[in-house]
Amino acid sequence: MLSVFAKRQQLSDGSEQGVSQVLVQANLSMSWHANLVLAGCIAVVCFGIAITLAFMGFWMVLPFAGLEVIFVTCCLYWTVKRLSRKEIITVKDQEIMLEWGYNQPDERISLPRHWSKLVYNAPASIFDVGSLFLQSHGKRHLIGESLGREEKKELYEVLKGLLANKESNTGAAG
Repeated sequence: MLSVFAKRQQLSDGSEQGVSQVLVQANLSMSWHANLVLAGCIAVVCFGIAITLAFMGFWMVLPFAGLEVIFVTCCLYWTVKRLSRKEIITVKDQEIMLEWGYNQPDERISLPRHWSKLVYNAPASIFDVGSLFLQSHGKRHLIGESLGREEKKELYEVLKGLLANKESNTGAAG
């Protein structure tokens, strides 16, 4: 899922600079609460079958049913946690800021605008989504990891447009 924001920022010397932000995050189809409801439904069915089997003499099924419910709940938590990671790409006149995190930025990288290059490696296979990254000073920073093929193409086009606009704006000012 992509969200693009554009705004003007007032600098300390009185001048203004354009700031564009792109918010990138995975499509979180179910909330944590909805996942807990799903885990609860699975637990009811699983324990219903396990208790029935325990009354029939197969009591060793009960601990494994509990482990199964715990495993499914942990997998759902891990999936929701992984999909809730956000990425913010901020494009200013002189720099590009990359931020990754869950509730707040856990990692932040600032790249000089004029030395950065946007690269999209198109997938060769229909099962591959390709890779999109910003390159600066010989380092590559992968962006849009949680996106599918079409969303990565869209992000590439949006960022290409933002970087082209910034280039023309700074070129006209210089």
